[in-house]
Amino acid sequence: MSPLLVAILLLIVAYKFYEFLKCVPANTPPCIPRVPVGGSYWHLLWGDYKYPYKTISYYIKKLHSKILTCYFGGFMAIVANDYESIKEILTREEFDGRATVIDVFKARAFGKELGIFFTDGSFWKEQRRFTLRHMRDFGFGRRHDKYESDMMEEVNILVNMLKEGPINEEEKAYLKPGCALFPDVLYPYSANSIWDIMFGERFDRSEYHKLSYLCRAAMKFQRAGDTTGGAIVQHWFLKYFGDLFSYKSIMDGNYGMVYFIKKYVVDRKQSDYEDIERGLVDRYLKELKKNRNVKSTFSEEQLLIALTDFSFPAYSALPSVVVHTIKLLMHNPDSLRKVQEEIDQVVGTGRRVTWEDRKYLPYTEAVIRESLRYETITPFGVLHKALKDTTLCGFNVPKGALAVTNLHAMHHDPDLWGDPENFRPERFLNEEGQLGKDFTMPFGLGHRVCAGETFARYNLFGLLATLLQNFNFLFVEGQPTSLDDKLPGLITTPKETWIKVEPRVQIKAL
Repeated sequence: MSPLLVAILLLIVAYKFYEFLKCVPANTPPCIPRVPVGGSYWHLLWGDYKYPYKTISYYIKKLHSKILTCYFGGFMAIVANDYESIKEILTREEFDGRATVIDVFKARAFGKELGIFFTDGSFWKEQRRFTLRHMRDFGFGRRHDKYESDMMEEVNILVNMLKEGPINEEEKAYLKPGCALFPDVLYPYSANSIWDIMFGERFDRSEYHKLSYLCRAAMKFQRAGDTTGGAIVQHWFLKYFGDLFSYKSIMDGNYGMVYFIKKYVVDRKQSDYEDIERGLVDRYLKELKKNRNVKSTFSEEQLLIALTDFSFPAYSALPSVVVHTIKLLMHNPDSLRKVQEEIDQVVGTGRRVTWEDRKYLPYTEAVIRESLRYETITPFGVLHKALKDTTLCGFNVPKGALAVTNLHAMHHDPDLWGDPENFRPERFLNEEGQLGKDFTMPFGLGHRVCAGETFARYNLFGLLATLLQNFNFLFVEGQPTSLDDKLPGLITTPKETWIKVEPRVQIKAL
């Protein structure tokens, strides 16, 4: 081959490579550089391997735009990083889609498009509508006397556990006299909080080890979506590399939850569910029987994945947020003092905090809001997808493009918060000390807002306020104490850590 032809071929290859790096659809947001196979993801890893989403802030400044194009492997994504663009994505129907083309989301659902989290269209609407309508009847997302009474009983058990220590060998794994392993000690409450709604019954203390298994499976699933697990989302063939890219851990964690739930669904099918309505499962099984001879979106597999979708945030996110908040307060003793003083003045320690107290404890609620802002548990939110060609803040967004809401960037935007690096609950209070407008979006917004937001906020409040009412928390030497002692994944979870739990002196409310 002549030298001239070789030179021409090399120039063509170089041009094509340059074109690949620079070519994006017309009038789309500035693009983070990309390379073959990895897309822009490798640049994010180069900036911060453990938390690649943090690299986005560098490109916001470099490309002079709060909205960016980023290629996750072969998937084009539009990344919104400020309040206005994120709010627009979350409140417009054009962005209500989910990334159903991603193989791992089907693999976790028996190879089908099932569940609530990762589905869209008419299937999602019908299943979400039915599930929510019936879960609300049992206390999900609205005040419900029996459910609140059940949760008061659960939190009382937790307080007694922390005061009295373990009563069996299983509890010794996360409980010692005056000391507890967090978040593990919170798993029974967290799991029973949603199990009560799904099945209309709870596990008693002698069976708490089963709930610990369930929550550890959820944590495994969440944590497997870390830097290496993120690669699976981009390239389906990486699942054939065993657990090198966390695929096995994702599936083990997911199906650990699914098959645990399945056992109890099968047991319920063999019971008198037609005569007694105890929870969502009974209602769904009745609907299944009614539709057994017609084509329908209802199936036992759909029930299992829907139950998993609605419950795994309670198993993992709820205890994680509580631990993040406790550690933040331990690192900010002035805020800890203020929240305990407020609880002492309004409630005292002669009775337990109830959900009714929430409206009288604005500083406590501000602490929760600030924790959800400071430690954004879902940094990239949940992936959305453009359902048709559309626009975002003047940029073109092609149909099928992923839409990423960078909640971490928005929650740490100095233009919005002034001093986002500081833990300052007062930012959520007005001059009269009452709660003001909340600009955070930890649960999303719009049609695809987290269906469990109200459920989560009340359980967070009840659990955290009761713990702060009854205990002081002290670091244990040699244990993970830094705010950086956390693990990435689908959500950001705290490392397991032993914390001293010191009962507080009894105080009467003023």
